[in-house]
Amino acid sequence: MRKNFPFYKVATLEETIDEIRIHKKNISRFGDGEFRLVLDASGIGFQNGSTEMTERLREVLTSNLANHLVAIPETFSFRNNLNWRVKFWWLNFINTIGVQISHYLNPGKKYSNAFITRFYLDYETKNHIPNVLEKIKKVWENQDVLIVEGEYSRLGVGNDLFNNVKSLQRILCPAKDAFSMYHEIISEVRAHGRNKLVLLALGPTATVMAFDLAKENIWTLDIGHIDLEYMWYLQNAQEKIPVAGRLVNEATKEQNVDIPENEKVKYETSIIKKM
Repeated sequence: MRKNFPFYKVATLEETIDEIRIHKKNISRFGDGEFRLVLDASGIGFQNGSTEMTERLREVLTSNLANHLVAIPETFSFRNNLNWRVKFWWLNFINTIGVQISHYLNPGKKYSNAFITRFYLDYETKNHIPNVLEKIKKVWENQDVLIVEGEYSRLGVGNDLFNNVKSLQRILCPAKDAFSMYHEIISEVRAHGRNKLVLLALGPTATVMAFDLAKENIWTLDIGHIDLEYMWYLQNAQEKIPVAGRLVNEATKEQNVDIPENEKVKYETSIIKKM
């Protein structure tokens, strides 16, 4: 059990969100996909691998910028409130490639919590959710927001997640293999994202980009998946089900990516660039 893989220090969801909001820090999240790419350039489902991506992810994982948070799964810590299925899945993951991952992690460092965007479905008890949601929404309250997302991610469409922002614009990127257009995408973010809060939903590409933009003092959060988790929470879902109008990589059932008619105008007018 957990062979040769130490317990790492991981902040709570609330601590991580407070650090982002109060100190305006960028965050890069590492999940199983990013860790696989750290070790192997062969790629994952929606992102082709490359030597460049592997090298960049390793750079981010071992970085220590003052205005940037590196977030890892809560399951890497000693205590957590995750359900047994999630604990078992991650224990198997750790026992498969944990020893290799540990070469890039620092047992003396306190990491941020990558599950800030997976606050609902994986938890055994849900008492924390109202407080976590309140804190998350405060991050972008009265902010000018630029969402940079995959073509079918559609953050906030059909829910009230971003109803409290000052303004909201979108840049649409490829639904798959966004890293192949990394330099073009980050150029658009530089052009449109200064003096705004930039929210990235681009898989491992966002992990790297949030780090690069921290060096330019562009407030950027790698926050993909938060919208799906919020929709599952609103629907009281018990598993990863399809969500209307979105492509859900983790759902196995048939999906409908058509945007509801009553949401189309608001969504389409928010788009300032299609990559």
